[in-house]
Amino acid sequence: MAKQQHQRASAAPEQAAAQQRAPAGKPAREAEPPAAAAVEQPRVSVVIPLYNGARTIEEVLKAVYASTFRDFEVVIVNDCSSDDSLEVLASLADRYPHRLVDFEENRGVSRARNAGAEAARGDIIFFIDADCLVLPRTIELCVTELERGGSICVGGAYTTKPWDDDFFSIFQSLYIHHVETKEEHPDYVATHCMAIRKSTFEEFGGFITDSFIGHAASVEDVELSHRLIAAGHQLSRPPGILVRHMFGFNFTRSIRNAVKKSKYWTMYSLKNRDVMQDSGAASHELKVNVFTQLLNLGLLGVAAVTGRRWPLLPAAALLAVNLAVNSRFLLLVRREEGWAFLAKAIAYYLLVYPFVVAYGSGIGTLKYAWEVKLLGRYA
Repeated sequence: MAKQQHQRASAAPEQAAAQQRAPAGKPAREAEPPAAAAVEQPRVSVVIPLYNGARTIEEVLKAVYASTFRDFEVVIVNDCSSDDSLEVLASLADRYPHRLVDFEENRGVSRARNAGAEAARGDIIFFIDADCLVLPRTIELCVTELERGGSICVGGAYTTKPWDDDFFSIFQSLYIHHVETKEEHPDYVATHCMAIRKSTFEEFGGFITDSFIGHAASVEDVELSHRLIAAGHQLSRPPGILVRHMFGFNFTRSIRNAVKKSKYWTMYSLKNRDVMQDSGAASHELKVNVFTQLLNLGLLGVAAVTGRRWPLLPAAALLAVNLAVNSRFLLLVRREEGWAFLAKAIAYYLLVYPFVVAYGSGIGTLKYAWEVKLLGRYA
């Protein structure tokens, strides 16, 4: 059961009432708000799901409150964090007012976002993650694009430069930026930056809470986007709408992220029957990279076992195809980070990443066959 912490968040931190918590198991009471901030209904509700985000949440709130768009409230959903997230939030209440929905058990990201949307007072819900920093005009541009009409849901991509300064974080931010800026009207909008009217969100039933899509999979935004498109609506992701991600990656974390994402994305794609679709992070470029490098591994194995050189010719041709298909991404890497970084990125992207993604996809395929097809879960 969730308990709602009851801070009215205006865009003026100095006007906020002190943060208060409802007793466990009881509905929250509204804090007595200041007269100047009490009567207006916010136009936008910024909804942030939080799980063990003590390290990042201050910077996230700081960025939100530095926005050029001012008519908003902030709703944070604590999904039973085991770190000191709640203590950090309490220390930030005066500077960055927010309302808090506090889960007493971990319920997953879909239920967290749905609870935040239910608590939202704004006409427009703006979803971000607890490790994503909006740029000054991000919210303003999302609202403008949404109110222009034509698209039922508006989102943004990652910046080319993340918050972190390590190779693996920069590589990931560049890749996501590339794949999410290819199409202005994509097949999904990610919840690291998603604006949608509350009435629309409620009409479509919010995010799915199925355990493999909505709890650990992080593809709940893809699934909702696909339902919106299936109903005949258009999504929009203009190239100028961006957020800066706080990855905190190293080699191990990058590998774990790739395995998790590819595992659950494969499960969802099999369920949705769109495995070969060019879909954001599950791009044609990445799929070609995985397929060609697996074939090349087999060809090099044949050459090593037989002592013959002929397998090297098709291997070279496959490598050339792979580089050609991924040329736009690699050119972006060179343009943003230079030749030395490009050399490292090529080594990682061609010699490590495809095999990690293939491993995750293989696990996802087996998991889907066993849990979904044989055991009939998630029907």
